[in-house]
Amino acid sequence: MMRRKAHIMLVEDNHSDQVMVERALEDGKIACDLTILPNGQKALESLRDMLLSDSLPDLVLMDINMPVMDGKQTLQEIRSDLELKHLPVVMLTTSNREKDVIESYRLGVNAYLTKPVLDSEFIKTIQQLENFWFELVVLPNKIK
Repeated sequence: MMRRKAHIMLVEDNHSDQVMVERALEDGKIACDLTILPNGQKALESLRDMLLSDSLPDLVLMDINMPVMDGKQTLQEIRSDLELKHLPVVMLTTSNREKDVIESYRLGVNAYLTKPVLDSEFIKTIQQLENFWFELVVLPNKIK
């Protein structure tokens, strides 16, 4: 079965983590387009622009701790928007605080992953995430 090219939105302010995710996606050999945004406010602006062109991402990977608008605030906005609330959102963060985990799930996150410290483990985590969301999970082509 031929799959369409996946579109991932990465909301991450740390440049080295952005590069690490890009590298892991390239190494994973799963065809995808990657949009990188530095904070939640930019992500929401971009998502609303994407709505106009009917080109929403298939998956949003989001850090919690970012300037301007953090990941939890952004998730809350996504889940309260009728046209965006269906988007799969995965928190990908260094925070392993129980409070952050619980609050993220209460806000409707689909999964919560902590970033491994070692580069090799970080890459492996991204590849497993990619495999799960684009090989195992059935995602809709479009939701109207």
